[in-house]
Amino acid sequence: MAKFGSTVTTVTIAVSPGGAAKVITPYVDDISPLSIEALTEKTDPFGMVNEEYTPTGKTKVPDIILSGHYDTTADVGSWTVLKQVAGDYAPASVGRELVIVAATGATFTITVHLVKTEIVAKNGSLCRYQTTLKQKSAGVWS
Repeated sequence: MAKFGSTVTTVTIAVSPGGAAKVITPYVDDISPLSIEALTEKTDPFGMVNEEYTPTGKTKVPDIILSGHYDTTADVGSWTVLKQVAGDYAPASVGRELVIVAATGATFTITVHLVKTEIVAKNGSLCRYQTTLKQKSAGVWS
């Protein structure tokens, strides 16, 4: 069985909604779990002693959280790429494409809205960021 470490992970995201993609792997050191969840609805009738659920035909991707060290490197640094721009909160936003290669042959692609980027400062530590991304369209594993 093949095993894959974090060294084969890559993270690419558009710098703005509909913008050019940038590889930000050197600025990300934590990614929340990536999943596609099938939505279900409780469908057990009266008199049943067990709950039953039926798929609704819809899926969702939980919020994706990226975090790492705050960096202002021109063109590709975490703050440069992951700070909100006007297009992120415009009603007609087309979203940003996010591609995460988690292991050889496991690529997760999704269009997301950048909801917020927080700067996390702690005494005696380097500043960090934490970015929350919310799905715009369906996520796909390939």
